[in-house]
Amino acid sequence: MDASVPIVNTLPAPELTVRRFYGFTRESLGLEIVAGASGLGRTIEEAVMHRPGLVLTGFYDFFANRRIQVFGRAERTYLAALGQAERIQRWSEIFRRDVPCVILCGNLGESPGADVLEMADRYGVPVFVSQEKTLGIITRGTLMLHELTAPTASIHGTLVDVGGIGVLLAGAPGIGKSETALGLVRQGNALIADDMTLITVDAHGVLHGTAPAQMRGFMEIRGLGLLHIPTLYGIAAVKQDSRLDLIVSLKRCNDEDDIDRTGSDVRTFTILDRKIQYLTVPVAAGRDFVNVVETAAAAFKMRHSGIDAAAILDKQIVAHNKNSAEQNYG
Repeated sequence: MDASVPIVNTLPAPELTVRRFYGFTRESLGLEIVAGASGLGRTIEEAVMHRPGLVLTGFYDFFANRRIQVFGRAERTYLAALGQAERIQRWSEIFRRDVPCVILCGNLGESPGADVLEMADRYGVPVFVSQEKTLGIITRGTLMLHELTAPTASIHGTLVDVGGIGVLLAGAPGIGKSETALGLVRQGNALIADDMTLITVDAHGVLHGTAPAQMRGFMEIRGLGLLHIPTLYGIAAVKQDSRLDLIVSLKRCNDEDDIDRTGSDVRTFTILDRKIQYLTVPVAAGRDFVNVVETAAAAFKMRHSGIDAAAILDKQIVAHNKNSAEQNYG
């Protein structure tokens, strides 16, 4: 296998429990647990926010009980209008169907009711309250659920934010990926991950990269050992994550290797079913790889703004040949 091509390993998705959801969304959604703490280990089998709707009227067919149940002002007002016995019966039917958890939105200080909280404790169903409005809980919660369940892969390579473009440096061990990344950082760019990068897909289908938590901010340079980049170059020299836009593979080449010389041959590399532009840069003594990578990022940005250098050159050659022909036969 070509050592310059990055190795991608798809990672198994961790189980999504109510405890994990609560820990990840607690601050953003303003969640506070008020009952059912014994059920934090419950599994969220379908990572979707659900408003119970018809269930509150007593129609339980097709109830999406494997989803997080969100009660807004409308649902809570409807339940409050029922008689006590009927209201308790509705809550009992919801809790006993093993819903993962319940979120009561728009809580402005009113209690959900001691009987409801006692029932949640009895069934072991976590109940959360939030001051946030229902729309905000559902919108942000849905995006965060996607983050928690998004497919993840690990890839051998060093990711750097180069002028707003996420560039993954790939290549064989010892080829100079980390040294090139260090040079980019010294030029004012930001390190995301060194040697091993974790890749996920966001809710819009865009690939993002980050470092394993325990290695964030560190680089290994042969002969120097581990370097803590924020200490050496300041906190702006490191970012927690970045889009993955471009892969630049450093490769020792010979005359027989097929290297694109015009930029017209746009190659791609597939990660988590998404295609990323892929460039091969020949390694040779004396080459300024920091400058090459910065220029590659600028060219990527230029191409995506609608300017294609190869296409411009092609038009110029066609126009030149046409003019020459007219002058010769005019």
